[in-house]
Parts: sequence; structure tokens; C-alpha cells
Amino acid sequence: MGHTKVHVGGRPCRCGARGCLEAYVGAAALVERWDGALPGVGEKAGLAALLAAAEAGRPGAVALLDEAAELLGAAVADLVNLFAPERVVIGGWAGLLLGPRLLPAIEESATRHALAFPRSRTALALSELGPDAVTLGAATLPLCQFLESGGTGAR
Repeated sequence: MGHTKVHVGGRPCRCGARGCLEAYVGAAALVERWDGALPGVGEKAGLAALLAAAEAGRPGAVALLDEAAELLGAAVADLVNLFAPERVVIGGWAGLLLGPRLLPAIEESATRHALAFPRSRTALALSELGPDAVTLGAATLPLCQFLESGGTGAR
């Protein structure tokens, strides 16, 4: 989802394209775009500082996170309109850090931008698997192969 276009010819993305969702709402992009960011601060510390500033009501931080929620909601609406999923799960360390603040606004944006019927049947949630869900999922692949092969490891 991060490399779907939200602005043709927009901000450069780390993938080499321009206008990707990630170039606007990814952790690095949010920290880079925030006017209160401190030079040399890493993504995790920068994003935590951005969230703290928004929680304290600093207008620039609030506006940036509001925009991120709007764009994420529109991206979720695209998923809903195309695939009509039962559930969309937001995860990753950045998603879990910002999710409690952004999820209500993401849901509102998704509702405004999606077709009503499929949106009414799609739940949005934060991942319950923690920030390392992708790593855990990848680690299960060899185990599944081993079990499916009857313990021989053969394909």
C-alpha cells in the first residue's frame, strides 16, 4: 500500500518513484516534513517527538498528523472499494505508535472516501501482534513447510 500514488509527480519516495503514500505518511517522511524536527534525530525518536507535540496541541504537529490520517483513510478507502475486505489492519512500529491517535480520523476519512456498502462491512483495527509482526510471520514460513512435509523438510 505504501507505494500507491496519492499525488502524481509529488514528493520523492525512497523507492525511487514520486507521490507514493509512504512519501507523505511514512515515519521518515513525517519526521522530515515536521517543522519541529530536530536535526540528527532518528525516525523513532522523531516520530515520538512529533506525537508528543501533537498531544500537546502544537498546531504544526496536529496539522501534519491530521493530513496523514486523511491520506491513510483515503488509501484504506481504495482498498475497500477494490477488494471489499472484512478487515484492514494497521501495524508496524510507526502504525502502532501513531495508531491510537490516528485511527478514529483514519476511519472517518475512509468512510468519506469509500463506497458506503463495502465500507460498512470493513473493520479497521490496530495489529495485536506488536511491531515485529512481519518478522514473526516470516519466521513461521520454514516451520509451516517443515510441518506440511511431515517433519522431513522436503517440499
